[in-house]
Amino acid sequence: MAVSKRGIIWRSFLRAGAGLVFFLAPALAARQTQPSTQTHPPQSSAAIAEARSALSRGDAEDAIRILSSYLQSRPKDAAARVLLGEAYSSGGQNDRAEEELQSALVSAPNDYTALAALGEIYEREGQPEKAEPMLARAAKGGQGNPRIPIEWALVLARLHRYKDAQSALAGVAPPNAPQERIAFHRLKASVALGLANPTGAAAEMEKALALDPTDAKLVMATAAAELQSTNWQRAFTLGEPLFARTHDPQIGLICLEAQLAMHVDFHQTLELLRATQLAPANELAFRQRLAELLVSHGYFADAVEEFRAVADFDPDQSQSQFNLALVQFRAGLFDDALASANRCKELGDTAEIEDLLGDIQEARGDNLAAVKSYQAAVTLAPSEEKYALSLAVEFVRHENYDAAKVVLKHAEELHAKSWRIPVVQGMVEYFAGTNEEATRYLLRAAELAPEPGSALKYLGDIQLDRPSAPDPDAIARLCSYSDRQPKDGQMQFYCGALLFRRDFASGDKAHSGEFLRRLRAATVLLPKDASPYCQLGKAYRWLGQWQEALGESQICARMDPDSAEAHYRLAQLYEHAGQREQKQKEIKLYEAASARVADKNARREATMKTFLYDMQKDDPVPK
Repeated sequence: MAVSKRGIIWRSFLRAGAGLVFFLAPALAARQTQPSTQTHPPQSSAAIAEARSALSRGDAEDAIRILSSYLQSRPKDAAARVLLGEAYSSGGQNDRAEEELQSALVSAPNDYTALAALGEIYEREGQPEKAEPMLARAAKGGQGNPRIPIEWALVLARLHRYKDAQSALAGVAPPNAPQERIAFHRLKASVALGLANPTGAAAEMEKALALDPTDAKLVMATAAAELQSTNWQRAFTLGEPLFARTHDPQIGLICLEAQLAMHVDFHQTLELLRATQLAPANELAFRQRLAELLVSHGYFADAVEEFRAVADFDPDQSQSQFNLALVQFRAGLFDDALASANRCKELGDTAEIEDLLGDIQEARGDNLAAVKSYQAAVTLAPSEEKYALSLAVEFVRHENYDAAKVVLKHAEELHAKSWRIPVVQGMVEYFAGTNEEATRYLLRAAELAPEPGSALKYLGDIQLDRPSAPDPDAIARLCSYSDRQPKDGQMQFYCGALLFRRDFASGDKAHSGEFLRRLRAATVLLPKDASPYCQLGKAYRWLGQWQEALGESQICARMDPDSAEAHYRLAQLYEHAGQREQKQKEIKLYEAASARVADKNARREATMKTFLYDMQKDDPVPK
């Protein structure tokens, strides 16, 4: 089984980037439809008043004529020049507008109206980097005009400077006009989402929706925001009536995702979405989105139809055939998966296809065919460690440890800095019965790994399984890591248990406080795990603290009733306490548990299962 994850490449329109556009674009549109209301102090000039009247009628050409004539006799009138710039901008002559506004700023560099108008021009031209400093200066001198900080925040949001946008909006009251107020809340939603605050984004969208609850697009945007905030029920409540009325696939996808997340029956929604009639150009992306949602929630069998539809769009597209084979494999349809994978292979063999074929053949019970495919993957991509690991794990699965060692030795020569290879090497040595070599490899893996937790977990299990005292270097490494991770209960347990076993082997009780402290911490951090209680029971018995030993051992046997050892030790403690009836009861439980677990290598077998599961849990998902 491959140990590196093949990621989904489809991206949801509800994810952060697209979500920001979803909320922000209408706010931008609403703002851009508003005429400029930036004003200078009232002017006495009749010419300026006449020009303003022309602009209010939408007659930019007449305003330009009036102001150009006026400025010939009064060239230093900054207010008239700013108004001329606005007239040029209104008439679509941005170059002339920019020229006039820049000229006005020469004589009045802090003219907030000119700064704001110039910033708007840059923004409309798609130059937010140039617009932002203009609007920032305008906001500082804007004399309380709320539109300027809103404009500034819009540009900051487009630049993904969400913290600055939040600051720009601080203290700004929502506009009075309903549509402007809606746009304001949508802007705040986009800022909140950009700051990784989906709950705040949803709250702002709910405020916007309250102003116009019949607006279908606003309902959809609010449902999307609630989906982002993981308020699945609210998202579905908003979306379901709209989907029933419009059959809009976008709101249908929101409903489906909410149902999937709530783990309720989603099949009616899915069938309605499948029945949606779309243009061929949109059908493929829609089917891919459906498939992505189903796979991301683990519904592989339901996703097969979508992947088959995607593959049918272009039967010669190998990636689609690969995805179909992969989802069939994950759905347990191994024969179908084999057929699809072989069709994919016919289109062009790759290591990834051979690796998947190995997984499929192993699931079908054909070990020889699986090995052949894994070997082919290694041949096709000798420089990629994951394929060598897949082959080695296949040999481990069938206890062919010598073959696994050969594969891993060659992989080690190619990937000297890999930490995954020594992890598998260590586990192979452990399963083969050579604990010293296993310890050496796992210590090496922990040294190389950026996050050594998984290697140390295996190291801890192996040390606990040793018949002799644990390795000193292993104890030191595990306890050092547990000191750096005091909330990691598993590591506290390993350190405490191994310190106890070390002292028990040497007969040194001088340091008992240390291992008791660690084991007590583990019981708090791992309240549902019997192991720390079992170790505490053993430790207290060794220390002669019989009452404490009895209490911890009772918890151990209660939490792990299938442990023959737990019942045997508890029976011994009852005998010491003179409780013969309780002792006999525990002896019977011990005998029953022993009959259920006759294998002396139960811990080794459990570790083998855990190891194989860990190797498989990064199972590929469709691309």
